[in-house]
Amino acid sequence: MIQLSFQPAFDPYHAIFRILRLRSILPSDDHAHIDRVRILDFLLAFPFRLEFVRVFPKHRRLRNLAVKESGAIPYGEQPDDQTVLGRMKIMQTAALETLASAGFIDQGKLEIGQVLFTDRPLPVELESRVEDTNKKHSHLIEFLTVLSREYELLGLDGLKARTKLMEYRYDAA
Repeated sequence: MIQLSFQPAFDPYHAIFRILRLRSILPSDDHAHIDRVRILDFLLAFPFRLEFVRVFPKHRRLRNLAVKESGAIPYGEQPDDQTVLGRMKIMQTAALETLASAGFIDQGKLEIGQVLFTDRPLPVELESRVEDTNKKHSHLIEFLTVLSREYELLGLDGLKARTKLMEYRYDAA
């Protein structure tokens, strides 16, 4: 029997939409390392995985609200998170390069592994859809904002280590 299924995590157009949803989360006056964006995108695609993110005690309540809001765990088994994130990299890279070529992300920063959104406004209809989707999942967006702004990326207490999505033991931090 052949079974076809759609996984938004592996769709480059969905990756573009998710990254545009992260636009409000990331600081507009500073760049974010591409690995931070990739981790946040993964958590946006799989919000039920937030349950396994190690957070400061003051953020546990917010994490639990975000997990509760995300709904049920999808049916069926999936590979481990690191494998899924590795497979998503191609789509995430394509999405970031597409956004850079369209002028929404600074091309020069992207070439050195940084993501900086430009001031170029989104089309009104797309902006409205991004805002509506983010409002619908407000606890998730609030928690991802906390992860983005209050947690370092590198080191034993960094986002890589806390999510266990990327190697952190050899970080220079």
